[in-house]
Amino acid sequence: MLGAGVQLAPAQAVQFFLNNQPIALRNKALLEGEQVFVPLVEFARLLGAEATVSYESVTLRWGQRESVTISTEQLVARGPLLYISLAQLTQILGVKTLKIGNAYYLLSTPTRLLSVTISSSGVFFTLSARVPFELQKQDNLITVRFFHTVSELSDPPLKLTQESPLILRAHLQIEFSQAVQATAIESENFIIWVRTTAPFPEPRVLVRTESQTHLNENILYIQARALTADGPVNIHYLKIQNWKDKYRLTVTLPRDGIGSLEPLDKMASEALAAINANFFDPSTQLPIGLLVKDGIIHSAPYGRRGALAISLFNDLYFIAPTLKLSALVLGQTVPIDGLNRPPSVDGLFLYTDRYALPIRSEAPLKAVRLRHSFVVNVSENGLILPDGESTLLVATGAARSRLGGLRVGDRVAISYTLDPAPLFLREAISAGPLLLQDGQIVLDTKAEKFSEEFANAKAARSVIALTESGDLLFIVILRDGRSVGADLRTLAILAQSLGAHTALALDGGSSSTLCFRQGATVQTIGGRRPIAAGLALVPRR
Repeated sequence: MLGAGVQLAPAQAVQFFLNNQPIALRNKALLEGEQVFVPLVEFARLLGAEATVSYESVTLRWGQRESVTISTEQLVARGPLLYISLAQLTQILGVKTLKIGNAYYLLSTPTRLLSVTISSSGVFFTLSARVPFELQKQDNLITVRFFHTVSELSDPPLKLTQESPLILRAHLQIEFSQAVQATAIESENFIIWVRTTAPFPEPRVLVRTESQTHLNENILYIQARALTADGPVNIHYLKIQNWKDKYRLTVTLPRDGIGSLEPLDKMASEALAAINANFFDPSTQLPIGLLVKDGIIHSAPYGRRGALAISLFNDLYFIAPTLKLSALVLGQTVPIDGLNRPPSVDGLFLYTDRYALPIRSEAPLKAVRLRHSFVVNVSENGLILPDGESTLLVATGAARSRLGGLRVGDRVAISYTLDPAPLFLREAISAGPLLLQDGQIVLDTKAEKFSEEFANAKAARSVIALTESGDLLFIVILRDGRSVGADLRTLAILAQSLGAHTALALDGGSSSTLCFRQGATVQTIGGRRPIAAGLALVPRR
């Protein structure tokens, strides 16, 4: 391409105006001597032209039926972007240009939105000429963005807003689960037909049980194979009946404390069965999301991700909680900003007796060590070492004032509020997303802050679930040479097919692990990756 021998520099001082309105470019213009180069696809769109890029050429379409094809040899490549000289582009599109100092004034007639028609077939937008457009979907709102377009309608049948002098928006309400398609129709004018399609069909799965083994009178180990649209899936799961009378479900942590990792079979060596749980940060080895052990909170919720709460009476609650954490210091309630996390500047942080990592801060620091809610030490060292027995309050920067004049012997009460808060909460752990409630799929990855890439990945997965009759399910889906794994929606359907009535996804990938006792041996299914937390089934005492 032409760009190989062209020396371009960022055009820092250059400004662009279209019909006297400033143009803000996401990808900045470049300069070679007196010649300005602009990002072709982006700038052409603002001027009302669509650009179709191939390896050898770029085709521009605009107006009624105007088009031109430009060889990529005439363009400048910078990374993934193609640049064109402003003079060449404006000449092609017939845009008048006036240069005053470092400013370029472009004069171009915008396309007009002539009419909007709503029918049972969708919404029809009629425009005076071809324009680039795009669809944006957020929950049940669809926004159609028309570039280089203005509206001529005085009373449109739907909401129209002018995002900028260059971009017109049309807003449509649809059902949350509906998909949307848009088709451009060439006629006397230019028509864009936007229509909804049926909700995305649920993936079809066919599950076949291959073997069943009674580990004892209450625990059944089942191997199953499912056929999904993506291929075969191997499933290993435990079905645990009458478990509330004989067993306790409990959170299990690495023996070296929070901030360390341990394989599940080592972490839950005394358990009858166990499954991996929380996500964790590989860089810090700290769990991500809610973590409560023996009534003490050790990790805060991450957004509103799904969590499993366990009461003192072994009742299970599937919730998506928020947390408020505070301390009563010398008669005043002060907010706590973080829990078992590296401290940041101007914050107050709580470290429980299970936290295992050194606490460092380059900002001025004040640390109060508590035992049984009483101050046993106050220090201002830049390095604090947990002792496995004390609770620590660490304040940095301006937040040091929240600890006031605490002295040895003063009482400090730590309190937290979960919302919702199950009665007699004993333990809790989160991962997510929540898959099923009352037998229905309730998957909402956006609300629980999971990326689309994570949701759609075909991966090994773990699930904890309850059947309608109250049986407990530990489910692991494998990804290997004989199993393609599952995305989250397929996972929800597979759990439903196995009899789950309420279900929560746990950490997946190489963390997905199921352990159980079979006679004198411990069987491990899935990965043996060290993890930050698990759920274990232990005998009731």
